[in-house]
Amino acid sequence: MTRTGTRSRADQALREEILYYCRESVRTGLNFNTQGNISVRVHGDDGFEGVVITPSDVRYDAMRPDDMLVVDMDGTVVEGDLLPSTELPVHLAHYRRRPDVQAIVHTESTFVNVLGTLGRTIDPVLLNMVLYAKGPVPVMPFEFSTCAAFGERSAALMGDDVDAVVWANHGLLAVGVSLKLAFKVAVAVEENAEVLFHASRVGTPHVLAYDAIALPEGARLP
Repeated sequence: MTRTGTRSRADQALREEILYYCRESVRTGLNFNTQGNISVRVHGDDGFEGVVITPSDVRYDAMRPDDMLVVDMDGTVVEGDLLPSTELPVHLAHYRRRPDVQAIVHTESTFVNVLGTLGRTIDPVLLNMVLYAKGPVPVMPFEFSTCAAFGERSAALMGDDVDAVVWANHGLLAVGVSLKLAFKVAVAVEENAEVLFHASRVGTPHVLAYDAIALPEGARLP
């Protein structure tokens, strides 16, 4: 809990943004109940580095901005009264591997999980998928996702160039240079997974390659 008179390392706007995307994940069918979690990296003028992360076992429709926790890169809670997400060690492992990553969104959407249970890499067949995820999304064999060792394996499998990884029989972890972009990755991968699943039942889908996609000069991602 933040001591009275001290300034929080996570401002109100950031807390509200995290809550907004938590509720968007439910509205768009990426999560329900207490599934998934979100975190954002934060830096302080005093050299502090840590993350703001959603609490464990709190329904999104009941969650408040003040329920978010601030933890340091060792996982120690420095602000907040609740327990952080049980997948905090996994988030931290991904942040340590990828200095470019500023936000993480974990979802448990249907078609990602359909392909994940089959152990099938999610190949990009839609433009948004290849633009946001930046390539095929690999599938990590099932295991419990609450320890740093799992996080290190997950981060290694995702690598430095792709922005998502599937946890078989569990869901998706998406990353981005902002929370908005990390959420767009999660949305794009789920949409792509649904199209890939249906298309594969009637033929051989055409797979897109990130290196072959050339955005017009000055164009921005959709």
